[in-house]
Amino acid sequence: MTKISGSVVYFKYIFPGVWFGFLLFFLVTSFMAGAPPLFQIAPIGMAVFGVFLFRKLAWSLVDEVYDGGDYLVFRRGRVEQRVPLDDVMNIDSQLDSPPKVTIHVRSQGPLGRELSFSPPFRLFSLATPPIVTDLIERVDRIRRGA
Repeated sequence: MTKISGSVVYFKYIFPGVWFGFLLFFLVTSFMAGAPPLFQIAPIGMAVFGVFLFRKLAWSLVDEVYDGGDYLVFRRGRVEQRVPLDDVMNIDSQLDSPPKVTIHVRSQGPLGRELSFSPPFRLFSLATPPIVTDLIERVDRIRRGA
């Protein structure tokens, strides 16, 4: 099996840790300095915004994706889901930060029906990742029975 996903450590753990750490530091120092209430409300509002943002963009990503030829294996922690390519309904690619590939499957599994992962890092990532193009072509061949 070949690993087709990139690392998500920065997007799922490091950046949120720095984000919430900074907000906590700002909140504590504003309380200690006796700052006006706006200086205590702003970091709380930014933390709530951060939770929604990270849930949508980063925390929904699986940790690893492996390509087994006619199936994919998704892993999040110790939970694993095997998806045959003939069970794939759609493949979406978003060039957000982090870049995100979402695979919609027909049957519910332990990780759900929408499985998102980050493709490997590419320096110039303005086009669809080659992994996505390859997966779309392989799923299409399976649907056509070739």
